[in-house]
Amino acid sequence: MTERTAAEAIPFLITRPAGKADNLLASLDESGTAYLYQPLITTAQMALKPQDQQFLQHADMLIFVSVSAVSCLQNQTDAALLKAPLFAVGHTTASALQRWLAREVTVPEDQRSEGLLQLPQLQQVAGKQIVVVRGNAGRELIKQGLVARGATVRYVQSYKRVPLPLDGASLCQQWQLAGIRCIVATSNEILQQLFSVISAGHHHWLQQCDWVLVSPRMQDSALALGIAAERITLADNANDSALLAAISQLKREYQ
Repeated sequence: MTERTAAEAIPFLITRPAGKADNLLASLDESGTAYLYQPLITTAQMALKPQDQQFLQHADMLIFVSVSAVSCLQNQTDAALLKAPLFAVGHTTASALQRWLAREVTVPEDQRSEGLLQLPQLQQVAGKQIVVVRGNAGRELIKQGLVARGATVRYVQSYKRVPLPLDGASLCQQWQLAGIRCIVATSNEILQQLFSVISAGHHHWLQQCDWVLVSPRMQDSALALGIAAERITLADNANDSALLAAISQLKREYQ
């Protein structure tokens, strides 16, 4: 296989998990943006622990961090138990909650942990019992921020993220031959997984790529992995429109 010319190059690598990338990929197709799609992780439902139902039933506030958190809880929880005010990190998660529970869901304009913590309803929470429904890790910033304000925060794990079994050497060669210039990563876990799947001998290539990331915390992680600040574009948040705007900006620069 020969190297692609600039006109034939596929500049963008999208790594959003399967099932969460459909709208973004459709928008890229519509705009004529060339990309490769390679998810690195998938999700699997986790059985709730006995005390989880009690936490959910007695919570003063319920926070959902993703669509997977909603769908995997819905499969194993009576909606009647969930009576507390509902919060979601993003609009897609909020829509999934509204379809299930037919109740109002508060969602921040800045669809990140930082944006959630800025909501007026989450400022005076001393003494409140708050449950965060999430996967097997992540969103520690939410807990830290709420605990600092005097709340008691408990996690309910409704799903886990599982790395896909991938051949990093083959993928890296494919990406290089395709002419990938920019990698779009929407979580720290995906960022770290990329540097885990790809052998250390090819980390230099990853470091020379441009990156679209979604939070200052991700930027800090990228810098620690040897990615230069000038290689990083921060999307306004992790929703499709913000990612598309960041990708479109880089696409114009590449032309």
